Amino acid sequence: MGIRFLLGSLALQNLGRRKARTVLLLAAVAICSGAVFTGAVLLRSIESSMLVGFTRLGADMLVVPQGTLTNLTAALLTAEPTDLTLEDNMLGRLAALKGVRRIGPQLIFRTDASGYGHGDEPVDLIAFDPARDITVQPWLDSRLDRPMREGDVIIGGRREEPLGSEVLIFGKPLIVYGKLGKSAVGTHERGLFIAFSTLNDLREIMVNICGKKAPLEPHKLSGVLVELAPGATTQQVRFAILANFPDVKVIAGESMLTSIRQSLTILLDGVLALMLVMFLSTALMVGVLFSVIITERRRELGLLKAIGARSGQIIGMLLTEAALATAAGGLIGCALGLLLLRGFEHSLVYYLASVGVPFVWLNTGAVMLIAFSCVLLASATGAAGAFYPAWRTSREQPYDLIRSEG
Repeated sequence: MGIRFLLGSLALQNLGRRKARTVLLLAAVAICSGAVFTGAVLLRSIESSMLVGFTRLGADMLVVPQGTLTNLTAALLTAEPTDLTLEDNMLGRLAALKGVRRIGPQLIFRTDASGYGHGDEPVDLIAFDPARDITVQPWLDSRLDRPMREGDVIIGGRREEPLGSEVLIFGKPLIVYGKLGKSAVGTHERGLFIAFSTLNDLREIMVNICGKKAPLEPHKLSGVLVELAPGATTQQVRFAILANFPDVKVIAGESMLTSIRQSLTILLDGVLALMLVMFLSTALMVGVLFSVIITERRRELGLLKAIGARSGQIIGMLLTEAALATAAGGLIGCALGLLLLRGFEHSLVYYLASVGVPFVWLNTGAVMLIAFSCVLLASATGAAGAFYPAWRTSREQPYDLIRSEG
């Protein structure tokens, strides 16, 4: 325990012996860590903003029963009211197809007997899976400050009920969880959106009032919205779906929008990879710097070995010194990065908001996680960069180290 404490103290003292060199090391690591931290937060925020923006344009494809009449504009946001249905046991196979990134199953039932609104007003009741949803929740303009749960309803943009109020659907009170923005798509703007679990609670009442219609049978779907994976083409996925499900109809959206979304996603991932390359270059820089530092301290290290310090302890001392220095640089870099993000928020993001372009920042927890990861990565980079020169020196004999002129 005593030798470990001694070696740890020496590691801290050595950082203060050459203040100029230590400051330069801290500055280099801080610049790298700050750039990666700021870039990672901005990239993930841009990715979230893009996801909301592109998702609002609709899914890439809609899979519906063969024979269904569809409006192409509406089809990319919701399924169409129809008595034709799909079986929900297809979802697993559909999601597993090559080129499919996400799927959003929906069931839509149009009725004038729901008791909602003005008596016999026709209402589109749309059931969806909040966990798999692609095109409903991204359109939320306002919502309660909690996750959606059973017994909640999301109202279309042209409905007027306030958040948190109760509406009666087939005699059952549901809580207005959120309201969608106006999309210029009739079904989307006038519909009432509920989770499949809420529909299951209503099903028996709906069957008693409306009769045994196909959409009210268990395990039925009106359609499945599909988002393509990066690199997948509309034609490839369409053929794959039709080959596996011959009794369906596939409606595709604008291929240009699909290509733009996929290309930007790949671009953002590529930029993030470049940032990791920056850390690799920092590791090489630390390795070169510590080769010089260790060369200057060969006599000191030889004396430590002569009085009983083992090779592993010598390596541990040098790695601790490198890890502490680079971790401190990482902390400074993240602090500078937060200042840069604040400036970005008050400049470009403010301008985007003024022209109506939403920018979705990461939440505080995600930002702190990225900061912690950057500090941890900086510390690991320092230790990795110092490992080889430390290991090489630790293998030499004390006499050779002491007589060295460093």
